[in-house]
Amino acid sequence: MNLCGACGEDFGSVTAFDAHRVGVHSHTYTEGLRMKPPREDGRRCLSVAELEGSSRFERNRRGAWSLSADLSRARMLRIRSLERA
Repeated sequence: MNLCGACGEDFGSVTAFDAHRVGVHSHTYTEGLRMKPPREDGRRCLSVAELEGSSRFERNRRGAWSLSADLSRARMLRIRSLERA
């Protein structure tokens, strides 16, 4: 379980968790909006709508967000192991 304390979403791997965090590390999104002039490039979580709209993410069987490439690789390995059995 890789539960994000900021947005509350669960991720299937640390890699997927890291990928859902976007923006520069020097300030948060909210801090950036307070700057003069405002900046919208601060660190933040992708929203559920952004995760759903991205081809990079999909929910796994447990409902956690995973990277599509990781799930595809896992499915292929599972199929291969069943073919050998």
